[in-house]
Amino acid sequence: MYPLRLLDRSQFESLVGMAEAIEGVDRAYRLFSRGEAGVFPVIVHQFDPGKREMDLKAGHLAGAGVFGMKMLGWCAENETRGLPPLAGLIVVMDVDKQQPIGILDGTPVTFLRTGAAGAVGARTFARKDSRKALIVGAGNQGRAQLWGLSLSMPALKSVSVCDIVDEHASRFVSEQQARYPAFKLRAVPFKGLSETASAVDLIVTCTRSREYILRKEWISPGTHINAIGADMPGKQELEPELVASAKIFADSAAQVVAKGECQHAVKLGLVSAENITEIGTVLEGTRTGRTDPSDVTLFDATGMAIQDLVVGAIALEKAKRSKIGMVVNF
Repeated sequence: MYPLRLLDRSQFESLVGMAEAIEGVDRAYRLFSRGEAGVFPVIVHQFDPGKREMDLKAGHLAGAGVFGMKMLGWCAENETRGLPPLAGLIVVMDVDKQQPIGILDGTPVTFLRTGAAGAVGARTFARKDSRKALIVGAGNQGRAQLWGLSLSMPALKSVSVCDIVDEHASRFVSEQQARYPAFKLRAVPFKGLSETASAVDLIVTCTRSREYILRKEWISPGTHINAIGADMPGKQELEPELVASAKIFADSAAQVVAKGECQHAVKLGLVSAENITEIGTVLEGTRTGRTDPSDVTLFDATGMAIQDLVVGAIALEKAKRSKIGMVVNF
């Protein structure tokens, strides 16, 4: 018999915030670079392309004593049904005892760990004096990325928000401005993306685009880009020539070549795996990151199961100490 703890969205959100998620994701990247964490092949199946899709991601953090899996489903039609488009579960298991520890709602964990990944990428590669940022994509992940930047980039003063639907950017700003009084938030029209992109120090792309929306010629020297949206074959946010012109960093070199922003530049022969440095090696000090203020740097983040597992494990440990959540004995 073993106890299995179940945490719903509200319980998870009461236990773990962005600051803890950032440090958890940072640790996961470091363990991955040391060979003390790993990911297994991702399974993606489209039941109805562009409408219904399932993702299965699994991995281990032997260095942190856990392994497990995340199962997600996405349905574009759910918004009209009053249901969340993205839903799923995360199962966390113990390496030593090889028994389940708990099950969590996968959606809030995904939201938090992806924002944390962007935060770690920005604080590792962006110039420390970065004052102006641009977020392209005014959905839920845009909100997560803004939250992460607010904790990781202390010199940041203004954030522009752009979306292919202009009213989404305007709504984002009106909803978020009160949460971030230290920032000047402003919505910019999609047709003004080129002008805005050239005037900022840091850009985050977090859309579902399958055609590039940022061009090389728009990017000024010294800019850092977090490419968050391209996380499966066919997705794309950056012009391949832009990718090839940047110093490229990744969560997993193998993943970004297969399904990240780098996939398109690789197919065109503009980039090879040898051009890509994994973020964990930079955090551990075995490889170099930005070496010059004028470098254009790119963090290609496809998302890794170990991020979900480390954040989920933090929540489950805190829940155990605080006696939060339902415990089922099997």
